[in-house]
Amino acid sequence: MSIDHNPRLRVGPFWIEPRVVIYATLIQMTAYALFDVPDIPIAVDGFNVLFWVAIVPMFALAVAHAFSEVLDLQIRLPRRMNWADVVVILYSNLQFLYVSLIPIILLSAAWLLGIDANSAVNIVLYFGLVSLAGWGAYGARQAGLRAWPCVIFGAAYACLGALVVVLEIFIRH
Repeated sequence: MSIDHNPRLRVGPFWIEPRVVIYATLIQMTAYALFDVPDIPIAVDGFNVLFWVAIVPMFALAVAHAFSEVLDLQIRLPRRMNWADVVVILYSNLQFLYVSLIPIILLSAAWLLGIDANSAVNIVLYFGLVSLAGWGAYGARQAGLRAWPCVIFGAAYACLGALVVVLEIFIRH
């Protein structure tokens, strides 16, 4: 079996790599799981804080990965990198920020509906689990499995994602 293929998928106007989106989803879920959320309605200040919890970890991941890719290529290439190389790398790492869009949309809806901050964060976390289940089912389907095995793989990947988040929380506390 060869893994020489284009890892990117086109989702609407975006090109994404599933491994990046899945990894970023796990980091996003960990950030929200670790965040100490007050049990009050989302006011403007609370929304702003939750907004930055969506953006900052993903921005840090994007910059860290871009930095490591630039340095890796600089080490391996027999030439100096030019600005076009750096722009391509920065553009490819924007996909980390795409993961922030869903929590921001969910938090905006929660804010407009007057849902408390704790429930809003739980909605984001549950949506992350559903996303991981969807990726697991999609991967199983791409591997040629039928419907029920896809459901089982989706559930297994959601459980594995939850386990990763729990382990992250355990390590940090």
